[in-house]
Amino acid sequence: MKDNYEKRINELETKSTFQEDIIERLSEELRKQQKEIQILKEEIVILKKHLESNLIENDIEKPPHY
Repeated sequence: MKDNYEKRINELETKSTFQEDIIERLSEELRKQQKEIQILKEEIVILKKHLESNLIENDIEKPPHY
């Protein structure tokens, strides 16, 4: 009976260790993705500003007959 409990405890400890490892890996991946998303958001803001600037410049540079 004692052997059965020890076996069960070992199995639970193994599962727990595995789950902790998986959680840590997922957390790290999530951190990486959050950084990437932030960088992409910043790039979108920059591109939007450039686009708006170009649109304004194009409006100013149109010949009078437009």
